[in-house]
Amino acid sequence: MKYWKYDSLFFRMACAQIMLLGCCLLIIGGLMVVQRNQLLAPQYAIWLAPHITAMGSQQVGAEIRVEELGITIRRRAGLPAGLKWHAEGFPAAFIFASELSRHRIATDSLWVSLENGHINLWVRVQLPGSEPYWLSGNVPFARLDWQPRMTAGVLILIALTSLVSWRFTLRVTRPLNQLRQRMQLHAQIGSHALPAWTSTPLRQAPPELVEMEKAYKSLAERQQRNEHERALLLAGVSHDLRSPLSRIRLAAEMLPETADNAGGVASITRNVDLADRLTATFLEYVRTSAIELNQSVDLAAVAHEVIAGFERPEGVLQLQTPPSLVLHHAHELLFQRLLVNLIDNALKYGSTPVNVVLRDEDAFVRIIVVDTGAGLPQGEQGELLHAFARGDASRNLPGFGLGLAIVQQIVSRLQGTLEFAHDGAGHQVIVRLPCRPDDPAVHLHQQES
Repeated sequence: MKYWKYDSLFFRMACAQIMLLGCCLLIIGGLMVVQRNQLLAPQYAIWLAPHITAMGSQQVGAEIRVEELGITIRRRAGLPAGLKWHAEGFPAAFIFASELSRHRIATDSLWVSLENGHINLWVRVQLPGSEPYWLSGNVPFARLDWQPRMTAGVLILIALTSLVSWRFTLRVTRPLNQLRQRMQLHAQIGSHALPAWTSTPLRQAPPELVEMEKAYKSLAERQQRNEHERALLLAGVSHDLRSPLSRIRLAAEMLPETADNAGGVASITRNVDLADRLTATFLEYVRTSAIELNQSVDLAAVAHEVIAGFERPEGVLQLQTPPSLVLHHAHELLFQRLLVNLIDNALKYGSTPVNVVLRDEDAFVRIIVVDTGAGLPQGEQGELLHAFARGDASRNLPGFGLGLAIVQQIVSRLQGTLEFAHDGAGHQVIVRLPCRPDDPAVHLHQQES
């Protein structure tokens, strides 16, 4: 598993925990600043009380510089017109006003404004025996003094948190990734049972994941039983159906060859052959899902055999392939069916010449079947991949509508993709199959151990 892939669960959980750490540090830092300002607010009030009282005899626009705090107090005519907030709800402002009241300085209104990037505190002062007046001054905001030791502490905290986060996230996501690999392996090789989970990951897995694994195992076993029962049923139906078909054909062929019954005999023989081909095609569609992918197949060699089996001239059916092209964890019969159905569809519903191309693209094998026909109708490509589905152009042609369905089923089993395209070269059917050079079962065992 690529843990550091940006969209992986591991990476998302790790980022979430790091962001949570950052938010916690910001909250703690903010609380420390608030607490420090609450502690210093009474002292600020004591220092500023004489200056606030002195400003009562000054004119609007007068100002006093308080060097001890590095602020300037100004007498104002009223509140500014810009952005401002009520400050009564701020803990430090409330403590500041309470301390001023102990010095017989009443404040009936507190505001905070933002002017030219500075935070100013506005106070409406009511002294005994005088008219209320407004004062403003930049807030003596007590910030944390950042020290080198704080940098070292934050770095150590980040390193420890990242290590714990990495271990925790790995512990949570590793069993989930192993379950995904086991499900993928089960779907890929068609095992009769879900591969066993080693004791260590099972002990580390969360209870929800263990229950998920049990539910999937039960589903896989039930599906396997259904597939087995369906195979037995179809095998019995095939045997029981083909036997009377053979007898009907034999009886028809043994009828006297007269002009009166020649047409009837031909019709019986033709319909028997059609029923026999339909039975064989349907069994081929069903058995595709039962073949285990336990072979390494040379696709180039199989392609040459398939092309030769069609017995078409080179100008009608052509093959372009490297000398050898090996696909692991596959089956020769599946690739034969895939290629036969694609070529048969191209010859039957397209136009010659038909060109078959096999390419090695690093981790993938690309199979392209090109003909000069019109191709599948736009908007109906997905529907024609279902069993027994046929397009309007093929209604009058022989077939049962299982060719592309079998191709889609084989491509899905090999974990590939099936695409249709049309360009100047003609209609293209493109199949991409992953090579998978490593045995997934071995890889899974290494991951679990």
